[in-house]
Amino acid sequence: MTDLWPGKNLLGQWIAGTAVGSLQVVRTTGRLVLTDQRPAFRPLMFGENAGPFKLMFGLTNAVSGLDDHYPARVDITGVEAMNGSALMAVHLQTGGTRHSLVLRRRIGPVFSRKHAPYRDNAVQRISAAVDAVRK
Repeated sequence: MTDLWPGKNLLGQWIAGTAVGSLQVVRTTGRLVLTDQRPAFRPLMFGENAGPFKLMFGLTNAVSGLDDHYPARVDITGVEAMNGSALMAVHLQTGGTRHSLVLRRRIGPVFSRKHAPYRDNAVQRISAAVDAVRK
């Protein structure tokens, strides 16, 4: 279950990673969630029973919590599938771009063509949500 901000409704979610620039290289894995107000990235969090890694994972969890600085749907000008099998770009009104990798599963090569249907589903659903705001 993905914890969201109070009052937000979940419209979709995908296993994803934040990309290093526009490369097919994963910086952080987790879930890309689409709410009624914005898409957001939720990093993989580790629980209380992390063993000897508890301190490291606890620090990671504190630093990389739910990204509430992700652009609202009204700030997005477009979403597109990029070259490669998992790469997706979210274009912003500021002229910037946020890149994500939408994955079929957490473990496996990011270059696999098996990710493309999942990425395409995310692109289509986020694009539809952005279009709905503009109407």
